[in-house]
Amino acid sequence: MFRLLHNNIVRNFSTRNPTITLLYCSVFLLFLGWLDIITGDYSLIVFYLIPVSLAAWFVSRQSGLLFCLLAVVVRFVADEWPRSAIFSHSVQHYWNVLIEFLFLVIMSLLFSALKKNLENEKELARRDPLTNTLNRRSFFDLAEHEINRSQRYDLPLTVAYIDLDNFKVVNDQLGHKTGDCLLMEVVATIRSNIRSSDILARFGGDEFVILLPNTPGEAALAFLNKVHESLNQSMELKGWPVSFSIGAATYVKSPLTVDEVIHHADELMYSVKHGGKNRLLHREIGEDAHG
Repeated sequence: MFRLLHNNIVRNFSTRNPTITLLYCSVFLLFLGWLDIITGDYSLIVFYLIPVSLAAWFVSRQSGLLFCLLAVVVRFVADEWPRSAIFSHSVQHYWNVLIEFLFLVIMSLLFSALKKNLENEKELARRDPLTNTLNRRSFFDLAEHEINRSQRYDLPLTVAYIDLDNFKVVNDQLGHKTGDCLLMEVVATIRSNIRSSDILARFGGDEFVILLPNTPGEAALAFLNKVHESLNQSMELKGWPVSFSIGAATYVKSPLTVDEVIHHADELMYSVKHGGKNRLLHREIGEDAHG
């Protein structure tokens, strides 16, 4: 029951505009103030935690703290309301209100910190720990989104599969530390050439994939030739005996699945590997590609 309620809250508020979330929190806060007036000097602190936590989690840390302050203001207004005058407001009572306010502040800060930690963990889980590129799982998620967009707006899409030739030689002869440096150099070189909308992911030890949204065949070929040349120049500059086999597929009509995209690019890359390595093989795939 609790899990179901939690999932519904997360699903509903995660997709809402922050302004709407703050409006809901404000309405609920006013409702709690009304309850405070009619119930008298009873602590409703647990319920005040609801708008505070929603604001802190779904909007921002500052919003959570603001609602802590608003909560104590509502409490004071309810205390001074004429219908509440029959209750005594001793120093002890206002001390309790202060303690409740500090409790809300602490909980708000904890909610904000917890959300930030969860977001950091999610981000780390999406990325390759060495190169900080997207991992295979994250690539599939983003690629599926791009394929859907490509289908909706009838846009071309290109995927390139890059395999490092002789990478094992570097690891065996120069050590894994050098191999790690080489991989980071490869990523830095690719990133210096791609657009912010392009997607780069590490698929394996020495395999990378680039997805180029809204990129037709001619533009993709020119871009990938430039990337290939830059990568080879980078390896020569460092004195590393590594080259690059690249297979690239441009879909004139959007593919049906991410697996289809990867399959074609991977096949082209292996054709390069078997044909002498260190080349770029690009192919445009038309409407008959799904058959």
